Amino acid sequence: ESEEQLGGWSSLAYSRGGGDSMHPASLLFLNSCSMFFCSSSRQTYEIGQLTTSKLWRKPPSSTSTLHCRIQADDILRFGRVRYFAFGSNMNPGVMQGLRQVKPIKSCPGVVNQYKLAFNLVGTPAIEPSFASAEPSDKDDDELHGVLYTLTRSDWQKVARTEGVGFAYNLEEVVVHTYEGRKLQAVTLRTKPGLLRAPFGRDIPPSKGYLDLLIKGAEFYNLKEEYIDKLKSIQPNPAVFVNTKDMYDLLRINIGN
Repeated sequence: ESEEQLGGWSSLAYSRGGGDSMHPASLLFLNSCSMFFCSSSRQTYEIGQLTTSKLWRKPPSSTSTLHCRIQADDILRFGRVRYFAFGSNMNPGVMQGLRQVKPIKSCPGVVNQYKLAFNLVGTPAIEPSFASAEPSDKDDDELHGVLYTLTRSDWQKVARTEGVGFAYNLEEVVVHTYEGRKLQAVTLRTKPGLLRAPFGRDIPPSKGYLDLLIKGAEFYNLKEEYIDKLKSIQPNPAVFVNTKDMYDLLRINIGN
């Protein structure tokens, strides 16, 4: 099948609970305690139930951005979804090592008029915050990351372990790949509620978490200016645990 047929529609069924479960320590460091408890509860969305009304996103500026949208039934036939990663999932040590997800395809890309935020509340003194894709009013704002093509089962792993529906909402975006293609994908935006930092502010993440983003960005050769921007982010001083050592203990090689 062509790239245009690979599940641009984000109404993909996923389930939380059952199946593969990650080590609790991994979820503590990468997804926070709250997400771990949520992931153990059973909740299922069927195809068609997770409609665009469940997505928190800006309406597309024109129908041209929807050129690769297809019917939800096609997800069942092709069994694939495009997922745009901008946080720790850019790092193969997290995506393939920790989450045991094997992407069919991966390529660097950018989403215009979005920005990187750290507004998902994590675990104080360990991982204070996690990344989110946030719409921006500035025309020149860009969110760079990795566009993955995943099987349905691998997307279920990502959705379950990221706390989709509890910590994150799905957001439909148009990704401009570095190769010059324009493809629709789904990404993650922090859900309104107790886990979202108040007053629109960011909470600086730990140095270990930032290292995951930077090494992932370098691995996929994201634009040098964007990598420099990641390196300029000041880590949270109120972290009393060396999270890099924790990731090493979990065998997450942030350099690969």
